[in-house]
Amino acid sequence: MLCIRKNILTFGQNARTTFQKRSFWEYVNMMFNKPDPDRIKLLGPDRTCAEWVLRNGGKVVWANGKKQTDYNSLPPDTQSVPKLTEIDGTGSSISHYGFPHLSGCTDLWKIILDNNKYIDDRALKGLNHGKDTLTHVQVSECVNVTDMGVKELSSLNKLQTLVLFKLSGVNNLEDCKKHIQSKLPNCKLIGEEEKVGV
Repeated sequence: MLCIRKNILTFGQNARTTFQKRSFWEYVNMMFNKPDPDRIKLLGPDRTCAEWVLRNGGKVVWANGKKQTDYNSLPPDTQSVPKLTEIDGTGSSISHYGFPHLSGCTDLWKIILDNNKYIDDRALKGLNHGKDTLTHVQVSECVNVTDMGVKELSSLNKLQTLVLFKLSGVNNLEDCKKHIQSKLPNCKLIGEEEKVGV
């Protein structure tokens, strides 16, 4: 009996420690992703959206074609930047907390969300902040995305190309594709085997 109680106490302590670690990292992720309204007002949506992506390990492409991968190589705040056109969140820590940054980015047409454990259904719903401009979206190898999240993409009414593959949390990808196709008949749905050259 003493042995069982000891095991229960140990399990309780381990669960509490795990929860505390999770809560801590969730808080850190939120702080690195959360928009700063004052900064957006001061520097504009394109600059602050790029800062969000780069700060979390992603990449961006500006309207002049220049790619940016390093947060520290951003120009000074006093210098203007071109419009933001593409976001690559591959392997980054961008999460749903930051997707309001997409609002106001009027030239943003492409987002890649690949191999990102922080991307979940809430993040895919958050893509709605860019629905007026996004025409190309890729969601792949994001283990926390489910069928519900994929179906949220049907709200992106300007979408022309949607790349979906290796979504282990999705039970019925074909059903999700049918749902999206019914809402967005002009959107081309692409899988892994077709993504080369896209």
